[in-house]
Amino acid sequence: MNYQRLLELFWEFARYLESLHTLYLDSIAGYSILHERLLAHQQQMKHLLGNHEYATEQFQDTCSMLYKDLCDKDFTPVAIWPVMKQGDIKERTKEDGKNCLLLGAQCVVSAYLYWEEYLRIEIGKAIGVIGEGAKNDKKTRKILNKYVVSDLWGDIRLLRNSIIHNKGVANSEIVKCNIFKWFKPDNFVELDYQKMKVIFLSMCDFRNELHNMSLPPWKGIKIPVK
Repeated sequence: MNYQRLLELFWEFARYLESLHTLYLDSIAGYSILHERLLAHQQQMKHLLGNHEYATEQFQDTCSMLYKDLCDKDFTPVAIWPVMKQGDIKERTKEDGKNCLLLGAQCVVSAYLYWEEYLRIEIGKAIGVIGEGAKNDKKTRKILNKYVVSDLWGDIRLLRNSIIHNKGVANSEIVKCNIFKWFKPDNFVELDYQKMKVIFLSMCDFRNELHNMSLPPWKGIKIPVK
C-alpha cells in the first residue's frame, strides 16, 4: 500500500474538484447576472415607451440583442448566428434554465472522465492491485472492477452514459443508481442546481474517503474501550 501516493492523489483530486466546482458556480453566477441585466433592460424600455405595443415583454422577447448591450464587452460570435433573441437569452440564463442544465451535464461527464481515465487507475496502482506500468485496457478494467469500485462513481457512470449515449434520456440501467435516485427510464437527465449540489457534496465525501485511505494504520498507544 503506497500511502504517500494516495495522499498525493487526494490533493490532486481536491484541486481538480475545486476547479470544477468553482467553474460551475462562476458560470451559474454569470447566467444570473445576464438574466437580471436583460430584465432590467426590458423594464427600462417599458418605462421609456409607456403603453406602446413595442414595450410589452412579449414583443421585446422577439427583438435581437448583442452581448455588448448586456455586459459592456463585445463577445461577438464567430461563424455562428451573430444576434440573439431576448426571449432566448432569458430562457437560457434563467434559474435552472438551459445553460444550467447543459453545464451540469458537462460537469458530470468531465468528472467521470477524470475518474475513469486517471484517478481510478492511479488508486489501483497505489493499493497494489495493478502494476505501475498497467495500461487502460480490458485486463486492467477487469481488475479495477473488482478492487476499485464506488457507489458514487458507479452512479455518475450511469448518468454519464445516458447523457452521452442516449441523448440525455435516462436508459434502462438508470434504476441501478444507489445514491442519485432521481430518474426513471425515459426521463430527461436534467441536473439542476440542487441536484448538482448533491453531486458535488458527494464528490467531497469521496475526496475525504481518499484522504482516509492515505493514512497508515495507527500503531501508537492503544486506548482500551470501556
